[in-house]
Amino acid sequence: MLIPHIHRWRTIEVLVSEYHYMYAFLSAISDPSVPAAPQLTTLELYDYGDTDNRDTFQHPRMAKHLTLFAGSAPLLTKIVLWGVHVDWDQPWVASASNLTDLELAHHTEDVRPSWAQFSTILRSASVLQRLNLHQSGPSGEPPAWSIEPTPGGPVDVNAPIQLVRVTDFILACHTQARSIGLLRKFYLPALKHLTLDPDLLDNHFDDLLRELARPVSPGQEQPRSLASRLESLKLSGLPCHMECVETLYGELQNLGLLNLSLHFLDPYFLDIISTPCTLPGRGDIWLPRLTTLRVSGGSGIALRKLILQRKEAGVPLSSLYVDRDCEVDDEDVDWLKVNVGTFEFFEDSDVEDDIVDSDEDVDEDEWLDLE
Repeated sequence: MLIPHIHRWRTIEVLVSEYHYMYAFLSAISDPSVPAAPQLTTLELYDYGDTDNRDTFQHPRMAKHLTLFAGSAPLLTKIVLWGVHVDWDQPWVASASNLTDLELAHHTEDVRPSWAQFSTILRSASVLQRLNLHQSGPSGEPPAWSIEPTPGGPVDVNAPIQLVRVTDFILACHTQARSIGLLRKFYLPALKHLTLDPDLLDNHFDDLLRELARPVSPGQEQPRSLASRLESLKLSGLPCHMECVETLYGELQNLGLLNLSLHFLDPYFLDIISTPCTLPGRGDIWLPRLTTLRVSGGSGIALRKLILQRKEAGVPLSSLYVDRDCEVDDEDVDWLKVNVGTFEFFEDSDVEDDIVDSDEDVDEDEWLDLE
C-alpha cells in the first residue's frame, strides 16, 4: 500500500525489534521497480534488536548493502541509520548536499563504510549541523584512514574534513584511539555542543581529554582548542587522572551547560567546579560561565555544597536538573529549590523500551525462505 506512494513521501520512520522486519522493508524499497523519492526529507531507520558491540553482523544472509529509492532522494535533510546499513555509495547518502542531521549508530565493523566512503559522505554534506556517531563511523583503525590520491584528482583528499557548520557532535561507544582519530580528521570551527560517552573497555582517557584541550591552528586562525569553543558538554564514562580533568576544565571558559553522568565518572568531575581554579590566567574558579548543571548520580550533600560555594564565589548556578536516581532527600530538595533559580528532576529513558518485542521468535532461515 505504501510503496506506490514513495514519490509522495516526505518523512519515513521505521522501528523494529527484529532485523528480519527491517530487511523486509529495505528489500521492498530497493526493488528495481521502485522509483526515486523526490520529496523525502527525513529517513529514520531503527533496529533495536541487537546493539551489542560486535565485530560481525549477526545476520549474514541479510548483510547485503542495498540501494534504496533507486539511489535518489535529493531533498534529504535528516538521515538516521540505527543498526541498519545500506549501500554507502548511493547518491542520497554519498552526495546529500541538503543534509543537516546525520546519525549512524550500532554498526558492526564489517558493514560500516570504508574511510573513503565515510569521507565522501561528510565532505558532500556541506550544510551538516548535527553529527552523531554512536558505535559507528568508518571501518578500520585510524592509521588506515587515508585515501590514495588519483592522478589529476583533488590534492587534499586526506586533509581534515571541513565540517564548518556542525554545532552538535555526539561521539559514543568508541575507544580512545578512534575518538582521537576522528577528532583529528575533522575541522569543527562552529562546534558548540559536544557529547562524549566512550567505550568503557578502555581503562583511561587521559589522551582524549588532552586532545580536546590542545590548541590547533588551521590556516591563519589564532590557535584555539576544541574545548574552548564549547557552550555545552555532556560526559559519561571517562576514567582519567585528575590533572587531565583540570587540563580540560581549564579550557572550558565559555561553557554554560555541563551534563555529568556520575554513575560512570569520578566525583572529581563534579566537585572541582566549586573550587578555586589553580591554572594561571584562567580566573578564580573553574568554568566561570557555567549556569546550568545536569547530573545523574551524586548526592544531595555534594550538590548543596557546590551550589553554596559557587554562590559565595559570585558565579551562582541558575538551573539544576537532577536524575531521580540521585541520593537527594526531601530536605535537600527544599534547600535546592530555595537556592537555585530552577530545580527539576528528570528521568533517563531508554528509547529501546518503546520497542515491543514480538510474541513469537522468528526463525531466520524460515523467514528468508518465505521471501
